[in-house]
Amino acid sequence: MIYGIGTDLVKIDRIGKMCKTYGANAVAKKILSRVEALEWPSATNQVVFLAKRFAAKEAFAKAVHTGLRSPVTLRNIGIGHNELGRPEFIVEKPLAQWLKLKKIGSVHLSISDEDNHIIAFAVAEYEK
Repeated sequence: MIYGIGTDLVKIDRIGKMCKTYGANAVAKKILSRVEALEWPSATNQVVFLAKRFAAKEAFAKAVHTGLRSPVTLRNIGIGHNELGRPEFIVEKPLAQWLKLKKIGSVHLSISDEDNHIIAFAVAEYEK
């Protein structure tokens, strides 16, 4: 059964402006989980990498009905890929415990980009 859904739309230029203003490393440090931070330096387009993660994390926060507040934070939500390349959420321990408490078994992710936009869609499901 569905717990909640969330979607977010991000202009890539907006993240690019943040990177120019504050420095890409500072933006990455704010947005990325520890696992993503290892992958980020080798990203082909670092701004797009950050924009995709930001959109996905916002969609996650909306799907679990909290917005971005502890333990649902940018640094506790990570995005990885399964063996087929499908994007999936990877959560840090404090968030995993909170999800279990709320009886949320999984949160699914779909993400797409076109021209200057990234869109992310998340569906949170109750435990089975």
